[in-house]
Amino acid sequence: MIKHAGDVRPALSQIGLSAEKVIQIAKAASYARAEYLPGIDPVNAPGTKAHQAGIRQLRLEMLPAGWKSGRFNNIEVVVNHDLGLMLGFQNVDRACEESSPISISDRGEGTRQLVARPYEADLFKQDNNQLQAPRSGAFPLVWFVCVAADKDKLQVEVSRPKPFDGSQFKGFFERIFVADENLEAPVVAAKVEPEEEDDHEIVITKKQHGHS
Repeated sequence: MIKHAGDVRPALSQIGLSAEKVIQIAKAASYARAEYLPGIDPVNAPGTKAHQAGIRQLRLEMLPAGWKSGRFNNIEVVVNHDLGLMLGFQNVDRACEESSPISISDRGEGTRQLVARPYEADLFKQDNNQLQAPRSGAFPLVWFVCVAADKDKLQVEVSRPKPFDGSQFKGFFERIFVADENLEAPVVAAKVEPEEEDDHEIVITKKQHGHS
């Protein structure tokens, strides 16, 4: 875990980010979540709005720096092939704490494949603590901007998950703690519900013959 201010900025710079950009992404998601109208909007609106705003701001921050919009298994990302990196956005229950963040929504097969892809067939070698550039043609390393917003508090980290099974991340190779702060204008926190995302399980059913 990288959490000391003197270490955070160089760690973010190594993956093409800055603390200012990450905080803008987190605030955009947090303010979008606060637009929820109880009793009017669908119960999953806060998470969905936050996710969409997070992706939008991620691209607004990164595309001018040479990154490209991308989509893998219906998961919206930005990618920089020169750096060999891919960035996504994730709503989580907590960030910048000793315990690893947990996604608000269960992760599906799309995320599992995305996270595992860079490590398949020993495309490149690295240890668990130091980021090394993948060789030319390798699938980009996948990082997520993980945002937790609760009332007037905002937490955000940038983390690289390990390949996992099941519906939640199971540990991270690296975690960069960016901000754990109070918002200038308190946000009315909506009840946390899973957001609407495109990372769904693929279900195959057999065609039934005859009448039901």
